[in-house]
Amino acid sequence: MLYKSNVEKVIVEHRDIHAVDDIVVNYTSPGICDGGTRFNADFYQVKYHVSQRGSVNHDSVLDPRWTGTKQPLLKRFSEAWKEIRSICPASRLNLVTNWAWDPKCPLAPLIQDGGQLDEKFFMAKPSTEIGRIRANWMTVSSLGGDDFKEFVQSLRFSTSAVSQSEAEEWLNDRCLLAGLVPIDLTRDWSPYDDLGERLIENGRVEHTPETLLKLVGEMGLIQAKVPLFNSTFAVRSFKRFAHVPVFDGACAVDLTDLFDNRLPIAEDSWSGEVTLRLKKALPELEKLNQPVRVALDVHLSIAWFIGHLLNSKSGISVILPQRIKGKGIEQWDVSKPYLPRGAGIWKSSLEKLGKGRDLALVISITHSAITDAKRHIGASLPSVGSILHFELSKLGAASIQDGGHARWLADELAHNIGRYVSAYLPSIIHVFPACPASIMFLLGQEAEALGPTTVYEFGFGDANRRYYVGMSIK
Repeated sequence: MLYKSNVEKVIVEHRDIHAVDDIVVNYTSPGICDGGTRFNADFYQVKYHVSQRGSVNHDSVLDPRWTGTKQPLLKRFSEAWKEIRSICPASRLNLVTNWAWDPKCPLAPLIQDGGQLDEKFFMAKPSTEIGRIRANWMTVSSLGGDDFKEFVQSLRFSTSAVSQSEAEEWLNDRCLLAGLVPIDLTRDWSPYDDLGERLIENGRVEHTPETLLKLVGEMGLIQAKVPLFNSTFAVRSFKRFAHVPVFDGACAVDLTDLFDNRLPIAEDSWSGEVTLRLKKALPELEKLNQPVRVALDVHLSIAWFIGHLLNSKSGISVILPQRIKGKGIEQWDVSKPYLPRGAGIWKSSLEKLGKGRDLALVISITHSAITDAKRHIGASLPSVGSILHFELSKLGAASIQDGGHARWLADELAHNIGRYVSAYLPSIIHVFPACPASIMFLLGQEAEALGPTTVYEFGFGDANRRYYVGMSIK
């Protein structure tokens, strides 16, 4: 097998650890990367609520009644942290609950996408609301100074409500990746219902990849000889609670430490470290069995650049996973283009702005991007002389029917852009996309034929609805 698990062992209901003992995951050296820091272990406390009427806030972790224990959860975590750091200093302490953070809680804006508290928690002045919360936490945890900061930096809060159907979709995705029997969604019973009990039967609580593989084999849960997992190239630039690429791919690239939410930490990240890491992964990628499953949880410009790296000259055939609401993940075969009956097709328009030699390309699939793009072009790109807008006749996240339709749309788009490029010879193409990452990947495969190009990222959450420069090729 090309892939070797980075999980050394998993312990269920750890007998020697308090408070964060529900599940303990130990990783092989050098550990896993989280925001530039490597961790060797994850300790989990799971707090499940049948009712969805409650929420989590800064006071919940200080209230013993919230967990039904004698001590506040934060105190129990701090005591466990003091114990754990002597035996495993590079560890994360995770609270997993199906209650969401109360949006009115002052800490809610500081909970980053990976569940870690933002540095602003430590920088807030003592007289502020955040400062007073920090002081209460220090008192309850009996920690101060560097110890308190190190403790809080080890905390991860996974607070999201997941329905039964969503959990089954997530489990199905993982089963398909691992070559295990998927859940039959037409039945109330699942073969995995008994797995939890089997994991702790006979007092056995510690499992390695080998013992777990043996267990699922005994239960008849192994379905595929070569699971998709072993031919998956997984890239992530966004942090997700339930998606860590090293768990989902035989060849994985984690770029999350280069970004603060959607924005790069360093201005030269796009042309520097992002490009370097993607190109560095190519030799390992080339060893995978084809077709390679390319799993992208990335900025659109990164998806486009990966397509550029895996163009037709690379000789690598690909499958693109696409998440479909209510259906889980479909594996899109994009090898052959075709237009399904009644599917969306392109509508195009060209607007001349002046004598500038640059071309702006606006792609609207999930929604119309022309208004926001024109605002940015007018304010920041005086070199643009023309705006070429391609809009799908049926807008929306579900407007692309399958992999063949995606390939047809990308091929038609590249062909029509190519005709304009040949006729007008623009100096550079500025791309403003509102589309799935799969389309940008496929368009990236044609990037060489279109010439110098820069793809822009939309500032989601930005009140001014601005765009930011992303990946480029010259």
